[in-house]
Amino acid sequence: MSKNLVKAGILLFILSTVSKLLGFLRETFLAYYYGTSYESDAYFIALTPSTLAITFSLSLSSVFLPLFVKYMSNKKEAYRFTNNIITMFFIVTGILYLSLFMDNSPIIKLLAPGLPPESEALSIQLLKVLFPLVFIVICIQLFTDMLNSYEKFLIPALSILPNNAIIIIYLLVYGKSLGIIGIAVVTLISFIVQFLLLYYFLRKETYSFTFTKKFLDENTKGFMLLAMPVIVSSLFSQLNAVVDRLLASTLSEGSISSLMYAYRLKSMVIGIFISALITISFPKVSKLANNLKRKELIELTKENILLIFLVVGPVSVYLMLFGSEIVEILFQRGAFGEDAKLATGGVFFYYSLGLVFVGVRELVLRNFYALGNTKTPTVILIISLVLNMILSYLFVGWFGLYGLGLSSSVGIIISVWMLTNKLKNYLPNIWDKAFVAACVKVSLSLLIAAMAIKAILIYSPLFAWESNQSIIFKLIILIIYFVLFTVVYLVILLGLRDKQITRFFTKFLPKKGE
Repeated sequence: MSKNLVKAGILLFILSTVSKLLGFLRETFLAYYYGTSYESDAYFIALTPSTLAITFSLSLSSVFLPLFVKYMSNKKEAYRFTNNIITMFFIVTGILYLSLFMDNSPIIKLLAPGLPPESEALSIQLLKVLFPLVFIVICIQLFTDMLNSYEKFLIPALSILPNNAIIIIYLLVYGKSLGIIGIAVVTLISFIVQFLLLYYFLRKETYSFTFTKKFLDENTKGFMLLAMPVIVSSLFSQLNAVVDRLLASTLSEGSISSLMYAYRLKSMVIGIFISALITISFPKVSKLANNLKRKELIELTKENILLIFLVVGPVSVYLMLFGSEIVEILFQRGAFGEDAKLATGGVFFYYSLGLVFVGVRELVLRNFYALGNTKTPTVILIISLVLNMILSYLFVGWFGLYGLGLSSSVGIIISVWMLTNKLKNYLPNIWDKAFVAACVKVSLSLLIAAMAIKAILIYSPLFAWESNQSIIFKLIILIIYFVLFTVVYLVILLGLRDKQITRFFTKFLPKKGE
């Protein structure tokens, strides 16, 4: 990864952090006004199709971006290809939306069976408002991929800011006075604004959208052939999310909301620390794969995986240590009480366990997709997702709501193990002894640092966490522990003197005269 890309990655990281913080400020207001009530449950259930569409569109972009990079030497061909894809999804989502008005009760029962009549009726109302987001978020992802291909990484990150700002301003002005229906309408408007902003900047690249009658040309068919396995695995992923919500709906009231708050918190961490790396590196991965530069691709992949261990590893461990305290600061006020904090914090603890593996999985998947192999990762993902659903059912019986977080992390770990073993067939020597030793040393440093901080938490009353302390004081405590944890982690890591890690750190340091 070049220094220019590293600089772009740092700026993207900052923007992503700001946008995610705004997103969680929005979630904080929602938690304040609605807590884990039947209204918030209905809102999150109605958001389920668009939430699943976001996951689907991220998977879809793994096929779309390499093909767009391949065609972008001829803008006319690249844009016609894009418009064909958009037209196809407009037709599909339009048909699904119309069917929603014909008979909607089976859809709600599929998304979250076991709801009381009041929640079910409200969910149906909200779903009719929010379902158009399915098409909108797919377009947003495609527009983002196009801008990233032109190395316009910052524009998509900036486009998220007004999206969150609109909802926050609405909540500040109107609060709960217009009800949860008002929240749904403003949510739809905010995504439309983001869509229009991205389209405006693409217009500067001479792009314009037009519906195409003959959208099933050779390029589109090629895309569909490559995308079909990805779509199948995405459907299984969506089914897995539905199963989790189904199981949560059979537990106590508010369980779905606690699950969703924990999921949003996990998504924020992924968006800040993992998505930025994927966004910056994937266009380059696609170009190296298209040019069959395997040696450079191996080195780039190793660098990215090591970066995940070095950066996401400490974040993951820190969140496991202080997840409940973070949930308390972010959400515990108004209708969001102590029980909701414990439920959300417990699920988030187990989600945090798998964060490093989420990063590695996304990097490995991008290599398969860039190399034009979508079948192998699809089979592996389906196997891991089926195991995940089985584990979700078992773990909910054993651990309650927390079992959904644990089953998610276990499923991700299984998928990473299978994917990395298969990747060796395409990128040989990627897991050489020196690289594996570096990853082990990072993990060992994290374990020792976590034990040291845990000992301080148990035996030192200096920074005790009390329920009556102010939010500012609690934030200071979390910052102190983060600094302590980071210092201990880095001292141990650098003390191990691993050559690969040292080379990684020094590679991007500016030389004299730069």
